[in-house]
Amino acid sequence: MLVLCLSSPLAALMEWVWLGTRLSLPEVTAGLVILGGVALALAPEDSRSRPRAGRRLWAGLSFGFVAALCQALGAVMSRKAFAVAAAAGERIDGITAAYQRILGGVALGAIFLLLVKRDSILEAFLGGPRTNDAASPGRPWGKAWPWVLANGVAGPALGVSCYQWALQTTPTGVVLPIVAITPLVIIPFSYHLEGERPTLRSLAGGLAAVAGAVGLAWVTTRRLA
Repeated sequence: MLVLCLSSPLAALMEWVWLGTRLSLPEVTAGLVILGGVALALAPEDSRSRPRAGRRLWAGLSFGFVAALCQALGAVMSRKAFAVAAAAGERIDGITAAYQRILGGVALGAIFLLLVKRDSILEAFLGGPRTNDAASPGRPWGKAWPWVLANGVAGPALGVSCYQWALQTTPTGVVLPIVAITPLVIIPFSYHLEGERPTLRSLAGGLAAVAGAVGLAWVTTRRLA
């Protein structure tokens, strides 16, 4: 909730200071309606599930703020990169930008994988003892792979491509509030796949967020027309 609700205003502020992009008052209002709906839907239902005050709470808040700050900065940097590419006469579409981002993520993930699994990798190359985890009855990898593949195609491929395409043409203060609705889109899937029933508050927050997204799209289209 911190990442989704804080990254939008932070990105709008960064883009205004760095690129001079200004949002209209109706756009700001619609974006706040979206974030309010998301916060209402995602807030803990039971007070006992909320973290207690202390070092763990402040650590969570701090890292959540840093994550929101990084997401906001990444979105604004994408906007700047598209502007620089356009000024240089280069045409970069959303799919190309997503592919470049995935390459960086794969490289960074590979480095951390080598650091975490270095002992197992060394054993594999040196012919040491190995365990057949794939054959373990407690790990049905065969059933999981279709879901892993679908998740990879839907998220890092199609999702990030559409995300970069949106940033190419639209300010971050408009794109990120709509992206913040992602957890609410999961509600019907969770109900269908896991039988998790949504609460009245989550439904109310979802309706408010969707209404805000419709309003934001409408006022932005009118301003850019």
